[in-house]
Formats: sequence, structure tokens, C-alpha cells
Amino acid sequence: MASVIPLGKFERVDLTTAWPTEDGNFTPWLASPANVALLGEALGMELEVEAEEHRVGSFVADILARSLDETEHRVVIENQFGRTDHRHLGQILTYLAGIEGAKTVVWIAETIQPDHRAAVDWLNANTTDDFSFFAIEIELWRIDGSPPAPRFNVIASPNDWTRTARTASRRLDGPLPAAHQMRIAYWSSFADYLKAQNSTFKIRRENRDNWFPFSIGRAGVQINTTITQEGRIGVELYMHNDPEKIGYHQLLEQKANIEQDFGEPLEWQDLPGKKAWRIGVFLHGVNPGDPAQFEGLHKWMLEKMGKIRKVFGPRVKVPSFGEPDALASDAAE
Repeated sequence: MASVIPLGKFERVDLTTAWPTEDGNFTPWLASPANVALLGEALGMELEVEAEEHRVGSFVADILARSLDETEHRVVIENQFGRTDHRHLGQILTYLAGIEGAKTVVWIAETIQPDHRAAVDWLNANTTDDFSFFAIEIELWRIDGSPPAPRFNVIASPNDWTRTARTASRRLDGPLPAAHQMRIAYWSSFADYLKAQNSTFKIRRENRDNWFPFSIGRAGVQINTTITQEGRIGVELYMHNDPEKIGYHQLLEQKANIEQDFGEPLEWQDLPGKKAWRIGVFLHGVNPGDPAQFEGLHKWMLEKMGKIRKVFGPRVKVPSFGEPDALASDAAE
């Protein structure tokens, strides 16, 4: 059957048409917030750039970013035009070893050679679950003379199934504590629930902790979800490095409006003696270790996560959030 509308023709465009050089054009382009977000979509991560041309010993990493999905998770991005080579493979391993908190390496090139894809696959299969390696091919395409559009093709990435199987095999050395078993079961079920709800919140790894962090779009601040064996679950806004509680007091000044927007009272905990603070809502008298309660607990948790993001997201993303001068000026007014 003939097409009922005119169809265009895809045309591959040479990268140097848009970016004459990798270091002078492509890397600065990729480091912009809008474009690193495109890369993040391909990786399934939310990224924020920390630095360009980050020095590591005698080498320089093209881009150093952080994952907003997890605290203390830095992402090294290494770019090259043309085909991948052994030199860049060695460099990314050097960066991983030399950058504190580096957990993910993203290697971008026009062509990922088969032996380098195999190397990335081997690293994903044989390193611990804390580390992830991606090989990405960058392309430019246009339709019938349109402006060229970039496309990130994921050639190699962590295999969640393989890692889960490997983690399970390690447990043969001995049983996990009951608390860890309970947490793994709950968070695994919640991960499936989020996926079934088509939520933008995602859990991509097995978790033995009693808490799991989600991004709110501001480095240093996150949405924490918590479970306890004492019969409580919670959702909270959490800032982990604010020793002067500046961000906390900025929000406290808006308490009435915040709780009105949220639709219910919140617990405000400035955690004296710690660098962190939290503002949250908690559900008591439940059992997160009982699979029969999972669906109800998941529904409650996702609803509160959405509210936390909606109410606090715009407030913590303003440039003055957490800045001492902003708090002082507010007090003067």
C-alpha cells in the first residue's frame, strides 16, 4: 500500500560538519545542560556536569559529571572522533582509579571497535556492581536537508541480568542476614511497581540498605525512601552536606506554604550535630517485610515521592538555595 503522506530520506552527516574538533567543539557542546541531558536519556541516568578537562595525573578527562540518581556517584565521560583505540581504553581506566567517587565510565566515539566492545563487556561482567561501563557511538542524521540531529547509540552497557545472577552466586558463600533479605525483596518489588506504573522514578540496582535515594534535580539534595523492621516507611527530602542547615532554614521559613502545597503536615528534622537534615512524611504500623502489604506500601510511597518532587523541586533548584547570603538577605527583609 502506498504511503498517504510524503516521506523524507535519512542522510548521515559527518561529525565535523557540526563539530570541527572533538576537544574544541564537541566536548563543550556535550557539557551543556541540555546536551548532557540527551546523553543521560540514552544511559538512563540524570547527569550534572562538574567540570570539563578534569586533570587526573598527567591525563585530562574530557568531562566529569555526577549522577543525580545517587549521592557520591561521579561519571567520567571520554570522547574521541574516529575509531576507538587502546590508548583511550587505558585512559578511562586511569580516570576511574584516579577520581574519587567515580563509578561510571562513558566512552563515546564514532565507531566502537569489536575488541573494545568486548573489553567494555568484560569490565561490566567482572568488576563489582558498584562500577558501570558504557560504550556509545555518536552519529549525526538529517532528513531532506534539515538541520542535523545527534543520536547516541548504546553499543555496550551493564547487563543487569548477568549482574543479578553473579550477585546471587556470591551468596552461596553464606546466607544473607534476614534484614538484608527483607530489604532486597521490598526494593526489588518496588522497582517492578515503578516500572509497571511507567514512573520516571527508577531503581536500577539491588539494594540491601533500608533507604533508597532518588533525584530531585539538585546536587546534594535527594528524595529518600526508607523502610524499617520496626513497622515504618517514609519519604523525605534529604540534604546530606549542609552543616550550617542553611537550606533547611530557607525551607523552614516557607513551612506554612510548603505544608499547604503538600496537603498534610510534615516532620521537620534538622538532625543536631550532623551535617544532614530531612523533611519527610512517615507511615507507621506497617510491615515492609510482608509481601502481602507491598502493593499498598508501594502506592503510598510513590504518591508521596511525587508530592515531594512537586512541592520541593522548584524550591531547591533556585540558584540561591543553600547559599548563606540568600538566608541573610531574607532575614534582613
